Amino acid sequence: MSNSPKSQVNASTSQHLSPAFLRLGWIGFFVQTLLGLIPILVVIIYALAKWGQPAAGRLSVGLGLALTCLIMLIFSIYWCFRYTKLARRLKRQNSRLTYATMVRDLKLGLFTNIGVMAISVLIALIRVGELTFKLLTLPQGATVIAPNQIGTTLAVPGALVTPSSLIAIQATLNVIAAGLVGIIIALQLLFRVERSRNTTN
Repeated sequence: MSNSPKSQVNASTSQHLSPAFLRLGWIGFFVQTLLGLIPILVVIIYALAKWGQPAAGRLSVGLGLALTCLIMLIFSIYWCFRYTKLARRLKRQNSRLTYATMVRDLKLGLFTNIGVMAISVLIALIRVGELTFKLLTLPQGATVIAPNQIGTTLAVPGALVTPSSLIAIQATLNVIAAGLVGIIIALQLLFRVERSRNTTN
């Protein structure tokens, strides 16, 4: 990676890019955090529900994908916060921040959010596909939603559709939305960085 003066961000460009990184970084951080609360709570509730029960062997593929997706989402939330730190570096004189560094960080955020969305869509397809298959096997007019017993939202044995099924689908949609927000912000910042680099060259 070259540290030549041409590859470094000059003072006027820094002052132009810094507010965008700061504003979009905080927007991404807060929106992704709000959208990520439901999936994080679902995982915590699921862990508490399974607490003290005998281990069922290996980790299921669905749960493994969900945990991977959640870890990537937490990383993406942190990466949006990192954009605000880049904004502070841009404000400083002699920060020696290069275009290559900014593009690399933005691409990492972009690819992380694409991964979040891809895994979330896969989980949603599996969950909705399972529920659809179960519903198609029922005779017409059968009851498919389990009653809420004693205020619990955990799965009722033998039920096809439970409140926990719908909460899990809502959590997956929230993660997809959070990934979309991260992609939009990374693309916006990449566009601004590339435009400022082209105007200075």
